[in-house]
Amino acid sequence: MNAELFIKKALLQIKKGQTDKAVESMKKTIEIGDDIVSVVQAHCFLGEYYFINQDYISAKYHLEWISEQQDEFETDYDDLLNEEIDRAEMLLDMIGEFSLIN
Repeated sequence: MNAELFIKKALLQIKKGQTDKAVESMKKTIEIGDDIVSVVQAHCFLGEYYFINQDYISAKYHLEWISEQQDEFETDYDDLLNEEIDRAEMLLDMIGEFSLIN
């Protein structure tokens, strides 16, 4: 299965309330890495998931991965990944603003 299919699988798992399985599918998406758009979506999902579950170190890892490559994504993918980039920046700002990581 390719990364894009793992994203679709994860979305179905989320709809079924199988969050733990969706997290594993997102991790598999990143591991496969054959579709950068899917990989960005997976990093964004995991960053948000860990943020909500107060694992701010893990959240920061995934969100910074997006942030560090933002210029490249904006150049190569125009506005296709704007939502993920904006969400990553917002959550990173919150982590910094509220000093959520010691």
